[in-house]
Amino acid sequence: MSFKIGNTTFGFTMRVPQSEESEVDDLISSHAKWMSETHSIKPENGKLQTLEYFVSKATELNNMMDPSKGSTGHIIYNLTEVHIDDEHFGKHVELGQNWSRIDEFFGLFEKYSPLVTMAGRVTAKL
Repeated sequence: MSFKIGNTTFGFTMRVPQSEESEVDDLISSHAKWMSETHSIKPENGKLQTLEYFVSKATELNNMMDPSKGSTGHIIYNLTEVHIDDEHFGKHVELGQNWSRIDEFFGLFEKYSPLVTMAGRVTAKL
């Protein structure tokens, strides 16, 4: 099942100093592993169905129109999840309370003050 207009989303974008990249990579990798153990893109017995999950990151440039001007010393992370509906998203949040690193994950929000989309909606797609 692919996602569609109206599906429920969760995501955040955060700016992290390059010196903290490996620490954040480890936590996000752990989150992705937990997601793969507890969620599935296709209906699968015993797993919560999630329609999309991805993480991307890039070096923040001083001038995106002229990369030769170097970087700011930060990494921009983007994590996006697409859930079937609010009910599935609620089950995801509930299930997440049992993840061993949930407190560290929420610590990212306190430390880096990311822009967060909580229970958003898909409004456009290809």
